Amino acid sequence: MSTSSRIDMAITEPDSRKPARYSRLVSVLKVVLPLVALILLSLVFLLARTVDPSEAISNAEIDVEERARDPRLSGAHFAGVTDDGAALTIRAETARTDQDATVRFEVTGLSLLIEGADGERMEARAETGAIDRGNGTFVMRGGLELSVTPGYTLTTQRLSGLLDTTLIRAPSEVSGTAPAGTITAGRMELRGETGDDAGYVLVFGGGVRLNYQPEN
Repeated sequence: MSTSSRIDMAITEPDSRKPARYSRLVSVLKVVLPLVALILLSLVFLLARTVDPSEAISNAEIDVEERARDPRLSGAHFAGVTDDGAALTIRAETARTDQDATVRFEVTGLSLLIEGADGERMEARAETGAIDRGNGTFVMRGGLELSVTPGYTLTTQRLSGLLDTTLIRAPSEVSGTAPAGTITAGRMELRGETGDDAGYVLVFGGGVRLNYQPEN
C-alpha cells in the first residue's frame, strides 16, 4: 500500500520547472525583439537611395522653374452678357498674365462663342490671343476659323472684339463659304443693331467677291 501511494503522488505533482523556463523566455524576448527592430530600422536608412532634388526636377514633365517665373492658368474660362443681351463665352487652354497689366491675359488655344437672344450664333477658334479686362477687349490671332449663322464658315488671320458689346471685326482678308456660294472680302464686321430693327448684322467690305452657286 505504501508503494502505490508514493507512485500516485509522483504522477499528480506539477512540474515546477516549466513556469521558470517560460519566464526566462519572456525576459529574453523583451530584450531581443526591440534590438532586432532597431537593427532593421537602421538598415532601412543606411540602404535607402539618396534623392537628388536636381534629378527630380530634370525628369519632371513640366518645367517647375519656368512655371515659378511665369505662372499661368490652365483651362481658363471667361463669360458674360453684352449690353445687347448676347451671351459671350471665351475659353482658353492656357492664360498668362501680362507683366505690364495684371488684368490683361495672353492666351493659347482660344475659342469664342456668342449666342444672341433670338438664336443667332457665332463661333471662332484661334491658336493664340489676348483678353484685356481693363479695356474690355479681346484679340484672336493665327489660323482663325469661324462660323456664323445662317451658314457662314470662314477663315481669317485676326479677330478683335469687345467684351461688353457685340462688335467683332476681322481687319484682314476673310474667305470661305456663304449660304449662296463662296465669298472673299478684305474685311468683315459683326455688330448688334438696336431700335426697331434690333438684331445682328454681318457686314463684308474691301472688295467683296461672291461666287454664286445655285442649289440643284
